[in-house]
Parts: sequence; structure tokens; C-alpha cells
Amino acid sequence: MAKWNPLALKLLMWVMGVLLVMGSGLGFIGGSFFPFDTWAGVTASVAGVAFGAGVMIAGFNPEGNVSWVRALVLYAILVAALLVFLYPNKAELMMQSGGMKPGGMKPGDMKARA
Repeated sequence: MAKWNPLALKLLMWVMGVLLVMGSGLGFIGGSFFPFDTWAGVTASVAGVAFGAGVMIAGFNPEGNVSWVRALVLYAILVAALLVFLYPNKAELMMQSGGMKPGGMKPGDMKARA
């Protein structure tokens, strides 16, 4: 498994970079109708495209671009922390030691969410 780690790291960094560039690029569409990001003197979509492009380029040689790998790890931690913070029912996110209940969910187990 360890022999595939360098290739997997390169692919992961390249895919993350592509997703960042694509998502930020699509932000230009919303920014043309609602230019909230330019009020503070920055353009978030441009920053996202630049970060994503840097991650993609660093993905060709992650060992030589440790700073970009660190930046991507920090970005992933921040996104994960935000997801955990914003999730409405945090108890559902925690893994139970017993695994899933036998028989699956019963019809009354799921609560309606507004």
C-alpha cells in the first residue's frame, strides 16, 4: 500500500486543485449578480482560483512543495471543522462502538427536519 502513496498524493492534490478552481470559477457567475466579496476589497473567486491552481501545480511534485501540502491540509481541517460545527445533529456524526443496529432503521427512528 505504501508504494502507491506518492501517486495517490499527487492525484489527490490535483483533484482538490481542480475542484477548487472549478468551484471558485463558478463563483464568478454569482459574483456578477451579487458582488458581496468585492465590498471588502478582495475577490474571493480569484483567490480560490489562485489557491486551486497552486495546489494543482504543486501536485506534480508534492515532496518539493511542502508548503502547498501544508496549506491544503490546513484548508481540509478548516472545512472539516466547519462541517462538524454547522451539522445540526452532532450526535449522529460520532461513530458508535457497536456499529449499526441490526435490522436497520425503523420508520419512527427518522425525525422530520424543518
